[in-house]
Amino acid sequence: MDLNTAVRLQRLEHVLRQFFIVLAAIGTCAGVLIILLVGSSVVMRHVAHAPFRFTEELVGLLMTATFFLTLPLITLDAQHVRVQIVVAALPARLARFVTAIAACFGIVFTLWFLWLCIPWFEFAFQRSIKTEVGRLLMYPWMALLPLSLLLTAVAFAFRVLSISAGDNAASDEYSSVDTPP
Repeated sequence: MDLNTAVRLQRLEHVLRQFFIVLAAIGTCAGVLIILLVGSSVVMRHVAHAPFRFTEELVGLLMTATFFLTLPLITLDAQHVRVQIVVAALPARLARFVTAIAACFGIVFTLWFLWLCIPWFEFAFQRSIKTEVGRLLMYPWMALLPLSLLLTAVAFAFRVLSISAGDNAASDEYSSVDTPP
């Protein structure tokens, strides 16, 4: 890999990482809101004998937001759950190839999932569908899925680029079971 390509990849990774960190921070805030909302609902139920009626709906939406807002960063860093027993036994060069193929499958899966979720988002948007109890609009929450899936596909594509350019930090993640990425 020449110096110019390495610098471009580092710049691209820096931009992606900063954007994904912002999304993950928002997702983390959604996770904290889940804790606060459930805690407040419990207090209201036992102290005021009047729990929040919308807690379950909002917690479900916040949990989805937490997952999908953090997914691009997790994918960029390859910190998701993976089975590496077979890949770890392969020679480094073959392991990089298999890792690149796995990332390509990730791209295909996220784009397929994106293609499937767009009609659901359009349906909710056109009809201004709301949750049953809290009457919360669904489409702003549903917009997180296509955004996250597109950015996750970008993260997978960056990993393929890094591996094909010979970036050892991105491509040697499966070379040893004992060595974390």
